[in-house]
Amino acid sequence: MSMKALEWAMYDVPAEMVKGALLRILLLLADHADTQGKGAFPSQKRIVALTGYSRRTIQNGLHDLETAGLIRRGDQRITEHLGKYRPIVWDLTMKNFRGAKTTPLKQPPQGAQTTAPLNKLEGRNQGRKKTSLGAQSGAQHDCAQNLYKEEPYIEPRESNARARKQITIPADWKPTEEHRALADRLGIDCDIEAGKFRDRALDSAARSADWNAKFRNWLVKGKERGFATPKDSNARRRFTWGSEEVKRVLGPIACEGTDTYMELACKVADLLNQGVDPDMLRRQLANVPGDVLAEQLFEQEAAA
Repeated sequence: MSMKALEWAMYDVPAEMVKGALLRILLLLADHADTQGKGAFPSQKRIVALTGYSRRTIQNGLHDLETAGLIRRGDQRITEHLGKYRPIVWDLTMKNFRGAKTTPLKQPPQGAQTTAPLNKLEGRNQGRKKTSLGAQSGAQHDCAQNLYKEEPYIEPRESNARARKQITIPADWKPTEEHRALADRLGIDCDIEAGKFRDRALDSAARSADWNAKFRNWLVKGKERGFATPKDSNARRRFTWGSEEVKRVLGPIACEGTDTYMELACKVADLLNQGVDPDMLRRQLANVPGDVLAEQLFEQEAAA
């Protein structure tokens, strides 16, 4: 979630541009975007579930927001890991609709009439020149006061993250189920990234009003920039039939180099990957005759 993007959607975008369902859709995209308003890729199904609108309303709303220049299609490579049915990645344009803090007004016509004749006073007596310069200074001061009209200060809403107290990361902070679901979608190891995130927060003494939102951005940015730890679905399969540890467990046997040996080695590798202690397994198989070794391994696998 990006508070900057949410503030832009709530306060900077003119109300007449995002009436009805458009505002809800824009806020939802801002909630899924990174700190720069980029990389939001909620599926249409998810948007329907979160907003309660029909799929047709969502499709029309996204089209209208894109046509209005409020969103544009982002880097679609972010969703490459999602397979065939990938949602569209959207970037918020973050256009500045508010303009400057002070808005210049048109200079009143009398301003030009007041200052123009003053140049002609040069060459007249010094006393009259001083009087004219004094009048000119006063006129310029009044004109400068009227040139700019200050906008009234808008008190921030209580829901604004800046209005909430920023704190250091809590000692009991841990990833939520939402974080784990996001990490799974991105193909990231959530636990490893959470450890890195917590260490970084403690080391830098950083403060935040929403640490959960900060970690969501950490995961998305990590995926985009390539520094996140990928989730290895085969992390536990450290052993294969050709591993040295497998050969050590089996030891020298007569059928080495045959299909039978490969079958036995695969069984040993499976047992080791299931957590069976290799030394214990070697001791159990040490005195087993070669013709019953396969049967013994099947029994070991069933017990594991």
